[in-house]
Amino acid sequence: MLENNGGLYSDEAAPSRPATYGLHRPLHDKPADHQEDALPLAGLTLPAVSAYDPPVSGEGSLDPVGLASISDRLADLLVPGLRARMGQVRFVTAIAVGSLACEPLAEQVPADGISTPAICFEWLAVEAFVRKLGKELPSGIPGSQKARAVLQRSQRLSAATYLKGPSVFGFNGVYKPFAVDARVVGPGLEPGTRCADLVRAWEHDQDLKGFTDDVPGTTGHDLRKRIRLEVQDALAAGGCRTAAGNRVFGQLAAALRPDDMGPTERRVLRSLITDPGHETRAELAGLVADLDPSRYEAELLESVRPRCSPALARIVDAVVAYEQFAALVDAGFRTLCSISYSLGGQPFTPAAAREHETIRHCADHLPASYRRAADAVAQVLPDAVLEHRLGELAFPRTPAELAEQLLAHHEQVQAGKPPHGRRPWFEPLRGGWVVRKAYGAGDPPQLGPWFVHPVRVAPLLRFMKDTADE
Repeated sequence: MLENNGGLYSDEAAPSRPATYGLHRPLHDKPADHQEDALPLAGLTLPAVSAYDPPVSGEGSLDPVGLASISDRLADLLVPGLRARMGQVRFVTAIAVGSLACEPLAEQVPADGISTPAICFEWLAVEAFVRKLGKELPSGIPGSQKARAVLQRSQRLSAATYLKGPSVFGFNGVYKPFAVDARVVGPGLEPGTRCADLVRAWEHDQDLKGFTDDVPGTTGHDLRKRIRLEVQDALAAGGCRTAAGNRVFGQLAAALRPDDMGPTERRVLRSLITDPGHETRAELAGLVADLDPSRYEAELLESVRPRCSPALARIVDAVVAYEQFAALVDAGFRTLCSISYSLGGQPFTPAAAREHETIRHCADHLPASYRRAADAVAQVLPDAVLEHRLGELAFPRTPAELAEQLLAHHEQVQAGKPPHGRRPWFEPLRGGWVVRKAYGAGDPPQLGPWFVHPVRVAPLLRFMKDTADE
């Protein structure tokens, strides 16, 4: 098992359990007692965005020190097919239902030139949830806030009024990676080899016999035909035109409510999550299934690490070691943002940061933390050589030298962002630097039991909770 990286403790005073600590608050709220023991450090939380319709960032404001790509690759090994934004596995069923019902419309040319049958079905389903569930509308439905605002203006969902990027931020976009990975749908959201199995389980629980096989004279056939006709009209009109009183809204809201699925559907979804084709994901799913979902991902991995197989243990160790290293790099950079902000627009120099506790702490522990991360990552991603991206941060430096190196590294990362680079967060001023207004840090965050990046254990645990036998 990996030893402490110095994130909170010196190497000589490392605790007996692995220290899985990093910067930033998690994606879910934590009780106050989990935050009382955290050590304050200067820095910033990740930029806040709406649940599934974030503003477009034109300056490359995310990942300012180039840490995310390796973290994403490690998360792909740890929990393949899932993404951090996934919250309710039942949207995979909604994708399957829409895919099957709309399959005959694949060649229809949309009036707006851009919308697809899947997006038009999404308009129909999301509008159904908003119209029919009212105050009972579950949280975490992609596009629901946008849909509610559109309906309150007496408008209808369309490419112009719905999410800016529905193929990414709508429920089809958010849950597509897992739906494709599980072979429920194909890359174009056409029915996959497991689609009929899942839809048949759903139709059984919802008493919609005949939906999967489109059997004339059945309740399932009637709903499938109604969905197809409404989606066809939406494609032809360039927006949802289903009458407000159409019973299809009530049927979809009842049959696809994200937080309410039947036992047969749960079992099929559980089998997709624990598919032996992803052996380590299936193992991890079983290990976390009974854990407390309010715990941080770092805590979850710490809890399961002693029970991991050797193959899974290597991945867990790599994730933990890399996130510990990332926490120090991120802490150092965001501390510089905080220092500059505190000067009220006056320039600061690296020498001014040399006495700051956080910068000194990072300078002391980054080299050893880097070596641990590089060794652990090489065990599972031998082609992800940290030296190519982050190696310059591994050399022993004084606090002032580290501050200067962090600024240079940040500038290099920003310059390399596609398509033509992005402005650095800092501007040169009278022999020093000043942080640009948008990136100043007023209130520093804290070190605590959470990672810099989401590593997708939380959505895996949520999926397991959602599919547990009642």
